[in-house]
Formats: sequence, structure tokens, C-alpha cells
Amino acid sequence: MPPVVEANQPWELLQRTYEGFPLYLRRPTNLDFDALAPRFPVLLVLTHVFSFRRFDGAPEPTYNDQLEEFDLAVVRYFEGIGTGQVVLVETFGGKRNYYFYATATVSPEAMLSDLRGRFPGHNLEIEIRSDPTWNFIRDYTNTHFNEA
Repeated sequence: MPPVVEANQPWELLQRTYEGFPLYLRRPTNLDFDALAPRFPVLLVLTHVFSFRRFDGAPEPTYNDQLEEFDLAVVRYFEGIGTGQVVLVETFGGKRNYYFYATATVSPEAMLSDLRGRFPGHNLEIEIRSDPTWNFIRDYTNTHFNEA
């Protein structure tokens, strides 16, 4: 079994402008999409809608600082249990989207319930879809991280 990249490993950070607004991206480095895809065929997207954001959609700095514990818990959610892998964190338009690939046995409802219980007051949504060849993250990476 190929290793899962732990959240405390190196991350690539990137800032772009998209549709005239800031787009903040981060992703763990050294992910082997081909090796991980057979283990994690399901794409999970956890969306956190910010309670306090600037006019450009970015979180207010003080509010963003308060999200550190929550953010760390989310990116490390599957760490140590081997049922999922965070692949991207995207901040844009008043929201932060956490993209994971997971096993088919992962319950998105249980994940959402757990995070809401541990971090009440956060506006969270979750989406799930099959993506066994990791087309989403491959396309996203080619579009945003491989720009000149």
C-alpha cells in the first residue's frame, strides 16, 4: 500500500486572482495520484462558509486566525486511519473548500456531524461524488498550479 501524505508534511501555497478576486490555494506536495487513486475513489468536498469576510471574499484576518484549530482538524481528519487523503484547500468567495479523496466506506454525514459537534457555529456543507481516476484534482492542478 502506498503511503498517505500526512498533513504535517510540506504544502505548496499559491495565490492567484480569479474573476478579479483573490484565490488562495494549498496542497500537500509529493502526492502520487496514480498510486493513491485506486485506494480512494470518492471525492469529498467540505465547504466552510465564512461568518466574517472582507468585501473581496477573503476571511477577515482576526477571524481567519481563530480558524486555525478548526482548519488543522479538517486537514488532518483522515490522518492515521488511512481512509482518506486531503488533496487541496481552496479559499475563494467567502468560503473555504477542503477537497479529499476517500474510500467508498467513508460516511460524509458522519464526518460532517463529527466536525459540527467539535466545532459548533461553523456553517459547513459536504458534497460527495465518485471520481476513481482523480479527474477533478488532475484538472485543477493542471489549471491552477501549472500556470506560467
